Amino acid sequence: MNFKIAKREFMDVLTLQARAIANNTPLPALSGIKIVASEDALSLTSSDSNISIKTVLKVGDNTTLTILEEGEIVIESKYLLEIVRKIDSELISIEVMDGTLTKISGGNSEFKINGIRAFEYPEINFEFTSGYPFKLDTKLFSDIIEQTSFACSDKEIRPVLTGVNMKAENGKLHVNATDSFRLASKTVDVDQELKFNITVPAKYLSDVLHSIVGEESISIIIDSQKICFLFKNSRIQTRLLDDAFPDTAKLLAGTFTQVLTVNSKNLINAVDRSSFIKSDGKNIVRLSINANQIDITCSSQMGSSYEKIDVISYEGQPLNISCSGKYLIDALRAIRSDVAVISFNGELRPMVIKPDKDSDVVQLISPVRTYR
Repeated sequence: MNFKIAKREFMDVLTLQARAIANNTPLPALSGIKIVASEDALSLTSSDSNISIKTVLKVGDNTTLTILEEGEIVIESKYLLEIVRKIDSELISIEVMDGTLTKISGGNSEFKINGIRAFEYPEINFEFTSGYPFKLDTKLFSDIIEQTSFACSDKEIRPVLTGVNMKAENGKLHVNATDSFRLASKTVDVDQELKFNITVPAKYLSDVLHSIVGEESISIIIDSQKICFLFKNSRIQTRLLDDAFPDTAKLLAGTFTQVLTVNSKNLINAVDRSSFIKSDGKNIVRLSINANQIDITCSSQMGSSYEKIDVISYEGQPLNISCSGKYLIDALRAIRSDVAVISFNGELRPMVIKPDKDSDVVQLISPVRTYR
């Protein structure tokens, strides 16, 4: 194998590939990137068995790629990236010299590293036997993930809660994430023909978001076990979570006894100032709401804080309710609105947070019982 390629172009591909490399893996080959040079293309593949990434660069397809000799090799990811990063040259040359000994050169620099034979790399199936691709605008896709995925659980006690649930039916895509203490939900219009109900690990969606910066749209293919995101000359494929996602629709339905309208930024800043005082590692804030103002208090053995802000409007009886300050700030930021509408059903039922002019994104937070 022997090829040449521009350093910047190759580095961009390697950086993407590195997102699928596991820190610890029982298969040595999976710590590397599989490189296959054919007559007219260069293919790079990486995987940790849960997420897999494949990039194909075509000769002459707006690339600087030149294939001098066909072949394949697996090279340890961390060494390959570090070598290419340090080479001070606009052009990189990679040549398999003898067996697995690989020479990486550019400018006045030359490195030799032992690779792994390509047949030792597990076969990664990027084919889909069912389903068909559909497209989403990149900004819309980013908004969907950014406004929901933060509410996923970071604990593996219930694996399905570490993922974002996507359910398409009747021309709507309902996206939900929850850790059982809060819920983030967003609904967007999609093709009427789409029908699926899947849960995707949130950490891999984050990798996809970082990878599609600058793209106009992203294509998505889904089957019963995996989902694949296609963009430019790359595809990112990840497994789906198996367990049934909780039915969250009923949590957002119903009427409310108290409705608060408030400036989002003012509430975020006030809660942020108050909630740095933590009790047992948790920043619990207490909201005392009436027709004129919100009193925000936080206390622990270390001390206490007090904030007061005006409301835009408030309907219902005065209310005292406690919740996580961090969850409240996350929810208010996620709705991306200057004005928030927060609905309550007393101090023991979850609060629902929406923007004042857009109902496609909804946040729900469970209250915390406090004794005073």
